[in-house]
Amino acid sequence: MKKLLLIGAAALMAACSQPETGYTVNVTVSGDLTQLPNDTLILAGGTRKAPVADTAVLVNGKCTIKGETTTPTNYTLAFKGGRAFKRFFLENEKYNVTFDASDLKKVEVVGGTTQAFINEVNAKREELYAANNLDSLMKAYGKLSEEERAAVRETYEKCEGEVKAMTDAYLAANPVSNYALNSLASEVGDLPIEEAEAKLAAFDTLAAFANNEILKETKETVELIKSLQPGKQAPDFVQNDPEGKPVKFSDIYSKNKLTMVDFWASWCGPCRAFNPELVKIYKKFHKKGFEIIGVSHDSDHEKWVKGIKDDKLYWPQVSDLKYWDNEVGKMYYVRYIPQNIFVDQNGVIVGRQIDKPEVAKFIEDFLSK
Repeated sequence: MKKLLLIGAAALMAACSQPETGYTVNVTVSGDLTQLPNDTLILAGGTRKAPVADTAVLVNGKCTIKGETTTPTNYTLAFKGGRAFKRFFLENEKYNVTFDASDLKKVEVVGGTTQAFINEVNAKREELYAANNLDSLMKAYGKLSEEERAAVRETYEKCEGEVKAMTDAYLAANPVSNYALNSLASEVGDLPIEEAEAKLAAFDTLAAFANNEILKETKETVELIKSLQPGKQAPDFVQNDPEGKPVKFSDIYSKNKLTMVDFWASWCGPCRAFNPELVKIYKKFHKKGFEIIGVSHDSDHEKWVKGIKDDKLYWPQVSDLKYWDNEVGKMYYVRYIPQNIFVDQNGVIVGRQIDKPEVAKFIEDFLSK
């Protein structure tokens, strides 16, 4: 019996000495707590496919939120029913969050391997901006002469160059880290496919990333981008025109030698700036077998129609008015606009993301074959 008791005691001590798993977020609010919207804090984050939310009630300005994440990424803090007021990188580590009830714009987050580095980067950027009076210069940018604007842009690029050098050094020293994965996820569309695949493969060697949703989604993104390369069949789609009539992509490209899908929006400055040139291109090449179908990332029908009319866009136009959630945009991995993709009469992709200055030449070269 004594032996059993000793074994039980040893087991209890071992259990008590086991390190905690998951994250712990300690929140401390100072000042007049009556200024807070309410006493319930919400910690939300994760990926769009797997959102996570934990809640905690402040007692005398303090609360602790505990949980576990299999996908370390940016999370947000918000009061129940309100907008997020702080964003930070959450891993299965300990964090201390402090702020004054009178100012939700000044929230300090201490803790976490990745967040600690992000804090360093932000501090470095603030230091550089302050030393070069960049915040004030950017606010006055619209009133400056072109020469002064050029100087501001040069200063900005110099400051951001120093910040980039800092992050590049971190990534070089920590190529398989949560920070590296999130950086890769944000830039994967700009990398050569082989480079992206090689970087992603490195994360497969670590058990910590086995169930990471960002890793999974980034791999899916690479596969999507591979399917959109020249030589691949373009995904067909149907969306409504401004009158609500469905337009099928394949019905358009099958009647033309070359068709351009133009991803744009009435609210997009660079898109509207390029439209006059695109109209000239259309007039020049349309009778030679060139067509355009515009896919708008608008959300307001009236503004969309007005943009079409004001810019004299004569070609077919479609949209589901879902803004950045446009289904065709997601199908073609559109993360910025203006953007384009070109297909031949069989719907085979012949060009993608052609730079605006090169569009006319690309069309002319293709039609002259």
